[in-house]
Parts: sequence; C-alpha cells; structure tokens
Amino acid sequence: MGVLVAKNLDEWAQVITESFVPLSLGSVSGSFHGSVRSSAMGPAATLTEVRTHGPSIVLRSSRLVRAEPRDDYLFSLHLDGVSAVVQDGRETLLPCGGGALYDTSRPYELRFPTGARQLVLQIPRDQLHARVGRVENVCGRALPPGHPTVRILAAYVRELADTSDGLTGDQRAELGLTTVDLMATALRAVAGEGSGVPTGRAALLASMQAYVRDHLADSRLTPDAIARRHRVSLRYTAEVFAAGGTSPAAFIRAERLRAAHRILTDPRYAALTVAAAAARCGFTDRTTFTRAFVRTYGRTPAEVRRHTTEPLVDG
Repeated sequence: MGVLVAKNLDEWAQVITESFVPLSLGSVSGSFHGSVRSSAMGPAATLTEVRTHGPSIVLRSSRLVRAEPRDDYLFSLHLDGVSAVVQDGRETLLPCGGGALYDTSRPYELRFPTGARQLVLQIPRDQLHARVGRVENVCGRALPPGHPTVRILAAYVRELADTSDGLTGDQRAELGLTTVDLMATALRAVAGEGSGVPTGRAALLASMQAYVRDHLADSRLTPDAIARRHRVSLRYTAEVFAAGGTSPAAFIRAERLRAAHRILTDPRYAALTVAAAAARCGFTDRTTFTRAFVRTYGRTPAEVRRHTTEPLVDG
C-alpha cells in the first residue's frame, strides 16, 4: 500500500482528494494531522486505510459534484474514534466494526468529532448495481457490526488491509471481486428481503453477470461456459440475457472493454502495457481488442493511455 501523510490543512485536502474524489474541508482543528494508505484491488475496488488525529469535517459539496462528477460508491468501515456520514439529509453515526455506504455522485459530509481510523472501499457504480439493484435504497443506512454478514465483511476487509502488500496484482483483482460480492451480500441482508433482491430469471441473470465479471481474465470464458456453470442450455442462457437487452457474447465483450478502459485510465496502472491490460481482461488478440475498443470509446487504447499519463502543462 502507498502511504500519504498530511501535516497541515492544505496537505490533508490534497491527500483526500487524490485518494478518493474531489473534496474540501469544513473545519479542522489546528493540531490536526492524518494519513491514508491505499491499495488498488483490480478494477473492482480500491481499499484505503484512513487515520486522522483531531476533529474535522470533510465535504463533497454540490459545487464539487457539478464541477468534478464521479460515479463511485464509498463504504466506510469504522474501526476507532467517532464519525458520521450525512447524505440526503440523513445523518448516520458509524458504529465501531460497522459502517455505511454513500454515493460520490451526490453531495455528502463526513463528520469526525474526534480522531478516527477507518477502512474505506471505493467501488465503481456498475459493480454494485449488478449485484444489489437499487443501491440508493441502502445508501446512508448503518450496517450494524452485530449483523452476521457485516461481521464477515468487516473481518475480510481488515485482513485484506493487513495482507495486501504481499499479494500479486492478479490476486488483488480476484480478492477485489470477492470484496464487492461480500459488500453486496451485506447490503442486501441489511436492506431486508424484497428490497431490490432479484428473484427467478432476474436472479439467474444477476448470477450469470457476476460470473462473467469474476472471470474476465479467462480467455476461455464463452456463452457456453456460462451455460455449463449454471447448468442450463445455451439457448436458455441466450434468452436470459435477451431479457436484459443484450446477448451473452455482447455482455462478455462489453465487460472486458469496460475493465480494460478502467485500467488504461487509472494512473496506478501506468506501468502496465496496453497488451498486458488487454490480456488481463481476457483479450487474446491485440487487433480485435483495438477495433472493439475504438468502436466503443472512439479512441485507440494507446490514445486513451497517453491522455491519462501525459503530465498537465500550465498554459
């Protein structure tokens, strides 16, 4: 994990903006200092340990949302101290060992009356929507530490934070997907039965979609593999995906392209070649990958990579 340390207010505003999304400070005590330690868990999630010493208020204002839009969810697992999340007019006190989910596409406020320690998961919107449905229904609600699914999630995330330095990139990516699955299970359980949990064919589609996302790196992932995994016919698999407005092959390709685009636009993967990024997402042929990428994003993978890694020049 890379560590960023802030010794004053200006440094802290910069550190949390670089680590999460553009943020500002409402108030911070004069003796405040803090640190963050982040690790990318593949394209599915980023795990960050946040330690603060002294009270503070962190804001994602309406102005910042408009000027610097983002489309991720953040989940704060509270470990020590006192903290609260305010979003959509609802203030949620975070219990130690529990936490809450909040949406970076809408304004929110984080209140820390004391110093605190948290583990924060940053998860792309589509990763949770595919598993939970209407995530908005559970945003801002406390995930209590006594709930069995929350206990499992908390224990897993703590262990992941302690051991991630020893993991390979592929291991992080696989465990990142597991993290999102555990997060989705906890959210569904806390929300209760019947609140956005798919059933019947919708549940089968959600399971198939999750299987695809979990196996993007496998070049053998095909519609037939999806059908065999779920013990249904290839024809029925096609019908299930058609109900969702796509086909199995098109969904696999779209998810692989989306994952490749995330990697190529993430500065943390700047050392990864385009060919390696494509292979990590299951593309075995560079030409096929480039053509599909251009059709979807209007630029070649190399152009997207250059745009991400080029340094900003003051004019």
